[in-house]
Amino acid sequence: MTPSPAAARPPARAATIYEVARLAGVSHQTVSRFMADRSKLKASTSEKVERAMAELNYSPNLTARSLRTKAAYRVLALVPGSSPYFPSRMLNGAAAAAREAGYHLDVVALEGAGPERTERLRGILDGGPFAGALSFVPISGTDLLQAQERIPVVVAGEYDDKMRGRGRISDGSAAQAIVEHLAALGHRRIAHIAGPQEWPAARNRLAVYRKAVHDAGLEDCGVAEAEWSAASGYTAAQTLLANPSFTAVFAANDHLAIGAIRALHDHGLRVPADISVVGWDDHPESAFLVPSLTTVHMDLEDQGSRAMEQLIAALNPGNTPPPEPGPTGMRLVLRESSGPAPKHGQAD
Repeated sequence: MTPSPAAARPPARAATIYEVARLAGVSHQTVSRFMADRSKLKASTSEKVERAMAELNYSPNLTARSLRTKAAYRVLALVPGSSPYFPSRMLNGAAAAAREAGYHLDVVALEGAGPERTERLRGILDGGPFAGALSFVPISGTDLLQAQERIPVVVAGEYDDKMRGRGRISDGSAAQAIVEHLAALGHRRIAHIAGPQEWPAARNRLAVYRKAVHDAGLEDCGVAEAEWSAASGYTAAQTLLANPSFTAVFAANDHLAIGAIRALHDHGLRVPADISVVGWDDHPESAFLVPSLTTVHMDLEDQGSRAMEQLIAALNPGNTPPPEPGPTGMRLVLRESSGPAPKHGQAD
């Protein structure tokens, strides 16, 4: 039996929400909001979406819509993969803010770098229905824009990469307080162990350090870039010790400072009698080192909470946006690892 032309014709492909959005001249999120509760949209917007649906004979996938409803209160936190150095207190603050707003938080490690990280990010976003994502990992501009085409994404610290951007994780302004503290102790020659420069926090701490040293008329005795680990801090300090003219080291985080102190010890140098060391983050163990570590304290729970509030604001554009972040409890904590410059290191 020969099939009729109509029977031989393959079924027409169902229109997608993205095609409806393009025809209506709105975002696919607007189409989703129309299906969830059209009363929250302007009448003119609702009419455009309704006309586009009718023209395309669009029929919502009720199963997918059900999944989206469940996903409406599920958000994602991206943290550095395979790293014990990520401050969990930030994640605690973000989780508390999400919980208070009624959102469920999934935490996923974003491993790798460059293209590997990009592919991992795409796989994560494809793997589950999330309303939005908060990343504690730097994401390149192109990758971020592509991710934001799917769901709202906020990258903590990355959205404000100004040298002295206050109130965010990338704020490097306390580096000036470190330099002023060391100068008051008589130090005139300072070196810096910088964090990885893909991180805005590391870039900003380095930038403020250089400016503060220059403005104070001090000598910058070199910068060694490192990862965030104590082992990398040890290696960076070894590099700086090839020309040991400095009397103080400012490390971009406490783990780098710990590695630097060990390297100085292995070279027969005492901290702080010969060389002072200052860190950043005020990890709980830093107060119990020998010597205890002078460092920068930050209210990391507050930083994580504020970052999550930014994401929640992006998920609820009709709500009043949160105020711009203010002071975040950043202060210099003075301990035993910084002391007066040795006589041979002071200016004549």
